[in-house]
Amino acid sequence: MMSALHTGLVLAEVGVGRIQGGWGYIWSSYAIAWGSLALYALSLWLRRPGKAVNDSKELAP
Repeated sequence: MMSALHTGLVLAEVGVGRIQGGWGYIWSSYAIAWGSLALYALSLWLRRPGKAVNDSKELAP
């Protein structure tokens, strides 16, 4: 009987309350996401097509 009463009390408290703290995980996940986007943008900028040495805008007649 005591076991059933104890189990009922434990189950009654599940989901009660709020999570305390945890902002460090949130800010670090934002930093990882923005850092990843910045590194990806940098890699795209570094790999952009440049002007070749023999390219010219004039067409040969």
